[in-house]
Amino acid sequence: MKGGAHTVLAAAARFYTPLIVLFALTLLIARPAGGGVGLLSGFAFVLALMAHALVFGAGAARAAAPPLLMRLLAALGLAAAALASAAPRMLFARELAEAGLFVLSAAGGALVIAVLFGRAPTMRDQAP
Repeated sequence: MKGGAHTVLAAAARFYTPLIVLFALTLLIARPAGGGVGLLSGFAFVLALMAHALVFGAGAARAAAPPLLMRLLAALGLAAAALASAAPRMLFARELAEAGLFVLSAAGGALVIAVLFGRAPTMRDQAP
């Protein structure tokens, strides 16, 4: 293929990736807490990261979401969700649980993407 063959795909990814992130954050903020919206908005955020990784490569995805930072965010999200479920009468417990689920699912998805995209070249080489 020619060098500029993926120009349209890269331009579309640069346009739609921030819109997907905005959709995920709007979904988290606008929907009432308690219905699992944090998990769904986290998956929408992972969809944006997946599109970015597919278009720009695994190195760009690791630069956008460093694994060490994602591990820290996953731990903080798990702690927030656990705190909210341990003290359900706490002020804003539902919102804290949804935010914790959002951070946990987004960070976990980013780590899964980093692992899968990091293993893809070795898996291709091992195929018979």
